Amino acid sequence: MKTVDSHGSFRSFMRRQMPYLVLLFFLFCFAAVFFFHRIVVTINPGELGVLWRRLSGGTEIETVYQEGLHLILPINKMYIYNVRKQQISDSIDTLTVDGLTVKVKYTVRYFLTAETLPLLHQRVGPDYVDVVVRPEVRAAIRTVFGQYKPEEIYTTQRAIQERISSLSKIQLQARFIALDSVPIESITLPQKISDAIESKMALQQLEGEYIYRLSIAKKEADRKHIEADGVKLYNETITQSLTPPLLEWYGIQATESLAKSPNSKTVVIGSGKSGLPIILGKD
Repeated sequence: MKTVDSHGSFRSFMRRQMPYLVLLFFLFCFAAVFFFHRIVVTINPGELGVLWRRLSGGTEIETVYQEGLHLILPINKMYIYNVRKQQISDSIDTLTVDGLTVKVKYTVRYFLTAETLPLLHQRVGPDYVDVVVRPEVRAAIRTVFGQYKPEEIYTTQRAIQERISSLSKIQLQARFIALDSVPIESITLPQKISDAIESKMALQQLEGEYIYRLSIAKKEADRKHIEADGVKLYNETITQSLTPPLLEWYGIQATESLAKSPNSKTVVIGSGKSGLPIILGKD
């Protein structure tokens, strides 16, 4: 009898509480749907996550959440960062050492690392591009261009780009961002200044060509002078060595060779002034 009364009392209690239970169920379902994106977090390829805990210490410095599905409390928040290589393009008007305005178009190639991502989030935040990357690179460009004259910019563009990249890399690393490079796309000077520099460079190139030609001509003249001196010295040496007795001896040798040749016959009549035989003819 007591068992029947107990079951009856429980069913009676459930019937009285059913509206509240149904309401609680709908509230739970509504909360689950409403907070679904705060509870279930998906980190896509090329991304990493940093968790901020509302009630237990704020940003997790020691943990970086990898790609995949993660469950968190709805009172916490997951910040997701793109860690692939990224780039931004921008332009800036800067001054040379002479106070001339130069327009520079450039690109910044950078990426984030897992080791410094929590610190970046804690000390800089998701707006790191506008807070750190853009201002630091623009400051480096102003610093480097402010050390050059307009005509030097044309001839040292590679060195300028390397200095900007090096200076920017140091500044960004201090703010937890890794820099790849800062390519300079274009440098624009006022038209009059640009024309004047190009004209000056053309004249310098022409002057260099003339200097080169003169250098070649001088070397050729020196070569000919040395060659002439050599020929002169050779002739003087030969002249001094050709004494009359030596010439007579050479003549005798030549006469003997002609006489012994099977293809020639000589007739000797008297002798020349040098005392050598005179060859009149041959068959």
